[in-house]
Amino acid sequence: MQHSKVRIPVVSLSLIFFIGFNISLFAQDNNSRTFIQIRVDGLSCPFCAYGLEKKIKKVEGAANIEIDLEEGIVSLDVPSNKKPTEKSLKKVVTDAGFTPREIRFSETPFKKNNEGN
Repeated sequence: MQHSKVRIPVVSLSLIFFIGFNISLFAQDNNSRTFIQIRVDGLSCPFCAYGLEKKIKKVEGAANIEIDLEEGIVSLDVPSNKKPTEKSLKKVVTDAGFTPREIRFSETPFKKNNEGN
């Protein structure tokens, strides 16, 4: 009987550590994002935007993808620890059939044009 009493606290401590460690990792990933804007030439219709969006979705960790057809800007964010290189982003855009221009990275969200950017 004493043997089982010793095991219960060890299992409980292990479980508490495991849960706490995973919550810590989630909080770190959730709070640490890199925001990306890519100026793209050649976007002229919703079908074009859809094709580019499909390619952008393949960027590891890509989320919150928005394409502004009028401005020719693709916005997305990724976990900071999965930040793609400028070269890899240019390749994604080129492979989708468009011309990448300026690529900007930020640790804070970009303002949208209607927000005073």
